[in-house]
Amino acid sequence: MATWVLVAASAVAPVQAQTAAPARPHLYELIAHEPYRSTWNRLIAPVLKNDRWLKGARGVWVPMAPVPLNGVHVSIYVLCKPASCAQGKISALFEADGRRAYAAFHTPAGTQILGTPPIAEHRALLTALH
Repeated sequence: MATWVLVAASAVAPVQAQTAAPARPHLYELIAHEPYRSTWNRLIAPVLKNDRWLKGARGVWVPMAPVPLNGVHVSIYVLCKPASCAQGKISALFEADGRRAYAAFHTPAGTQILGTPPIAEHRALLTALH
């Protein structure tokens, strides 16, 4: 079973009354660092030619609460094409080491799955798009 990035740390650290939970990074912040950058570039390569907005993951971020997946809560990133979610939207998640990622990419032509995710991850990515 794979371990996923950005699992809530509050389960292992005592909660303090005045301490706010750390904010998760935006997707563009995450992919600014290796190995996430290389993983992201490989993941989006099949669709990048027609959707250059994905290159730096600088679209419109759609906030999502962590979702349960294989017994842990994971963060799925959802990003829309600037100025038009109807024209392009992607949901993505990374394994904790950043060396593998999966995504569902939706355009008016349909939805394409990127990275060959296991079935639970596949379902979570599709659910996040809608």
